[in-house]
Amino acid sequence: MRNKRLLYSLFAAASLTMAGCDYNEDNFPGYDSEVIPDNVANIVYTLTDADYEAIGGSVGTNKYFSADAMPDDYLPEWLSETYFTADAGSSANLTYRFKTVYPHYQNIPYEVLTEEDYTVIYGTGYNNATFLNASNVGRMYRILNAKYAEPQTNDRVMVEYQYSEDGQPSRGETIAYWDFEDWTDEDITSPQDGWFLSASGNEWQTREYSNNKYLQYTANNAEGACDAWLVTPGIAIPTTGLNLAWDVCVGYWNADCLKVLVSTNFNGDVNAATWTDVTSHFNLPQEPTGGYGTMASAGIMSLDDYAGQTIYVAYHYEGNGSNDDRRTTTYQIDNIMVANEIAAPVETETRFALYEYTGRGWYEFENSNHAICLSMADYEEIGGNPGRYHNFDDNAPAQAYMPQFLAKHAGYALDGDTCTVIFRQYSGGNRVSNEQYVYNAATNLWNYCDLVREETRPYGFNGTEWNYNPSVTINLEVGKDIPASATFYQAIVDWVADNYPEYVTSYGNNEYYFGSSAYQNNFDFRINAWQGQGTYPGMQGEELTALMWERLPQSFPHALETLYPNAAPVDGMDVFYTINFGIYDGSTKMYTIQYKVVGQGQFEYVEGSLKVIE
Repeated sequence: MRNKRLLYSLFAAASLTMAGCDYNEDNFPGYDSEVIPDNVANIVYTLTDADYEAIGGSVGTNKYFSADAMPDDYLPEWLSETYFTADAGSSANLTYRFKTVYPHYQNIPYEVLTEEDYTVIYGTGYNNATFLNASNVGRMYRILNAKYAEPQTNDRVMVEYQYSEDGQPSRGETIAYWDFEDWTDEDITSPQDGWFLSASGNEWQTREYSNNKYLQYTANNAEGACDAWLVTPGIAIPTTGLNLAWDVCVGYWNADCLKVLVSTNFNGDVNAATWTDVTSHFNLPQEPTGGYGTMASAGIMSLDDYAGQTIYVAYHYEGNGSNDDRRTTTYQIDNIMVANEIAAPVETETRFALYEYTGRGWYEFENSNHAICLSMADYEEIGGNPGRYHNFDDNAPAQAYMPQFLAKHAGYALDGDTCTVIFRQYSGGNRVSNEQYVYNAATNLWNYCDLVREETRPYGFNGTEWNYNPSVTINLEVGKDIPASATFYQAIVDWVADNYPEYVTSYGNNEYYFGSSAYQNNFDFRINAWQGQGTYPGMQGEELTALMWERLPQSFPHALETLYPNAAPVDGMDVFYTINFGIYDGSTKMYTIQYKVVGQGQFEYVEGSLKVIE
């Protein structure tokens, strides 16, 4: 409300000034009406829910800023609209909510293996090498080495692939093959790369399901009769031993509407060509009558009778969308192939796994008490739609299931322990997401941690526009179960774990290289605690205390670089990050320390800035 009172007083002052111009000129000789007193405002304000809603967009919905909606992109305009009477030299210290994204498991790519990826395992010359089996799934690292030329330690990727326990691809020469992955038009109204298409009633369509494209035709919703032709480009059959195969999926069967035909004299006119009906060589399902079946092989037909000739394969659909003669079965056609060896169809299942680059190679991610990647079996245990689709979505969010799941699977937990859950999130397609949970011993529950904390950032008005003063103050509150502080300290602990692992305790949330603790959210400077880790043999108390204070300024940049990678110098001003924090040596004292931003994501200790807060 403070800002509203300020505006009311400014409006009143403006009204009195305008109303009193003539009076002042008449009664005060030398009065200059052009000289207006400066309104230099010093604004201190905390944004409310109504303010976030006024800003709009994702900020208005979430009621916080984030890396995807930075405050500096919104608050200068908001200040101009809210404090429009402020003059040059005004300042504003705005406190707002900001969601910190702990980057340890962020931006993990989601890769669906392609036919080209599988050739890394099998090589070339196979007809259906689009899956892994029990004997080669352990060589996933070869595919990842080919996809990522210069991986960095702790790089991660989730891989979706097709799997058959004992399936084997077939080797042979492929004369012709079409999988329609490069076809883009949903309704196909013009010829495609030598194909012939014609249709009355409805159009042929390119459709996609589960990252697989195919062609589809149906008389459903058509007004009256439908007659549609799909004819391949000419296929030269130089010798015997070649076969024709293709895949089909049927939906809402109510009549046999599709025939497969072969011609050797087709020249663009389906009525003038001589066609041989070869439908009987293939299995066209007569089910399901409701919903869709599964894309599967329609069978294999020998082409020995056509050796030395060029053939055209046609798919001819005849149906009717009218109620009095309803024949509307949907046919989906894919993977048309002519080859000298076509293996029996290999039944596969979709699998996925998270892989991590350790510096020595790519390995499947290993779960721990601090990070869990959900497996297919985990989703199936959860049940419902997550168990059916092996993912979460907006209608079945992870937060609804994870507290109960972690209670069973996160191992023995102490109060304040955190666990990051990595999972598949569906939003038009699968992607990798993660959430952090914190354990509360009093309630024996794992609670979702949104990592939203308050920050204060100063802005200045130059007479034309508000500009941010990018110096930041970070208040690390001391105590247990404070996720915002724990995120900061855990970043320091993780750096020590990666570089000096012998200094990290078995709990994984505190260390004695710097003394940081993401459990108590402070620095532990007790001499006996440092000596108890067994990493300082022979060092006496005075010597160890000196080492603590010597190392302390070196600790904070590891968290700042991790959590504030976009911090950057600003022309014309120094940018400082001030951190207020606690040190425990039997009792807690609060200290402050400053770092100057000297490059993007680079921080330099300001000598002499480490002081006790009186």
